[in-house]
Amino acid sequence: MSKDKAKLEVVSAHKVSCSGELNDPSQGHPVVWLQIPEEIGYVICPYCEKKFVYDKEKSGTDQSANEH
Repeated sequence: MSKDKAKLEVVSAHKVSCSGELNDPSQGHPVVWLQIPEEIGYVICPYCEKKFVYDKEKSGTDQSANEH
């Protein structure tokens, strides 16, 4: 089960990049940019199956800082 949690990342933007497991070069892949659909709230990398979950509260803090 801890292996699955390693493939989960909570993010503050709808556009994310993934290049695989950075701690293990054998698990890397070409960098890909992924778009998280607003209606779904997550996207899964087609190479390594890492799941990126959008957190609205996390983005609110970052977004307000960028507006000033």
